[in-house]
Amino acid sequence: MKKKILLVEDDLLLRKGLKTMIEMRDEYCIETDTGSGVEAINLFEKNRPDLVLLDLQLPDLSGTDVLRHLKHSAPHIPVIMLTICEENELLFQALAFGANAYVLKGSGPEELFLGMHYSLKDEVFISPKLAKTIINDYLLVNRHRNSLPPLHNLTAREKQIVKLIIEGKKSKDIAASLFISLKTVNKHRSNILVKLGIHNLSELRQRKMYIFDGIQEIEKYTTI
Repeated sequence: MKKKILLVEDDLLLRKGLKTMIEMRDEYCIETDTGSGVEAINLFEKNRPDLVLLDLQLPDLSGTDVLRHLKHSAPHIPVIMLTICEENELLFQALAFGANAYVLKGSGPEELFLGMHYSLKDEVFISPKLAKTIINDYLLVNRHRNSLPPLHNLTAREKQIVKLIIEGKKSKDIAASLFISLKTVNKHRSNILVKLGIHNLSELRQRKMYIFDGIQEIEKYTTI
């Protein structure tokens, strides 16, 4: 029995081309197609396809908004994101929202069919061209993590104060913003220097690249 597909692509010419190409395979049929995110949601609710091919950029709703709705409504139905975009943030966002595959439009048809095949087996597929991006980001996070001082030794309050210090805030300003005494700030500051193996505030600020920027990068993937 053929797998029923909902095709969502706002470029009419590309949509027709995809439909023709996919229906040349005996195992698939495009049951419904549209170029609208709103209509895609309605068609999905009405027909419950076996698979969704979803453009990331639509004229009325973003592809990620449509994806979130579809996955909330029927998380078991696989969704493949079709995109020309190679931005890391959109890739990770789509995966976080439950996309089963992320396929670049410029890739060959076999790549799309691989994505469809693995998605229907409840496995994840990402265009090989993007694999290097994911690996590089993973290695970047590990490099930051290895170069950072032992931030896990800091309390939640000490982490707050570290960020304020390297932003250039003075102790009295930190005390006022956190509603604590100046004496408490100074005690926290001393504890921070000891825990991080840093001798003074100047050294702490010099290591901003590894502490503040590194924390922000790592927080995309994990909680410090």
